[in-house]
Amino acid sequence: MVLFNIRPLKSTDEVLNEIRKIVARQKKGSADDLTAFKGEIGELLSLIEFKSEWKKLPVVARAARIEGTEMPDEITPYSEDIVLPDTKHDLELVIKMLNYMREQKQLQAVMMPLFVQPDEISLARKEGKINFEDGKIISQISVVLQRGAMMYVGFVFGRNYVILQN
Repeated sequence: MVLFNIRPLKSTDEVLNEIRKIVARQKKGSADDLTAFKGEIGELLSLIEFKSEWKKLPVVARAARIEGTEMPDEITPYSEDIVLPDTKHDLELVIKMLNYMREQKQLQAVMMPLFVQPDEISLARKEGKINFEDGKIISQISVVLQRGAMMYVGFVFGRNYVILQN
């Protein structure tokens, strides 16, 4: 993967604008057209916050909107960054690395570890990282960054997902 023409992002606004550009490039009516999810994408973007370490390391920034079991109409945000080994990576390598990290936590490998899985939410609760009961994941965003450059952005709405390359 060549990073020559990709300018590293330096702020939350730059990250959000880059994601909006990637989404807007999708052809209307195509399988990757996210027009119907514009409002939900806006909600997910509000969960993304740029961190300075994104400029130095490969990172997968993930955020989800979760409907809690104890209060079904209340949406709880969840976000986490996963720092990857410092190497150039493509999507296939990112998936392999994320599954390896899952296995290190005694979790089973999954088909799409790029996105938050229900067992990770349960583990985060047991580790005290979140304080809400398990719930239903409503929507998610995942951003793959290589030293501040956005490589991929993915979305999950219900059971459907799309991964867009920058």
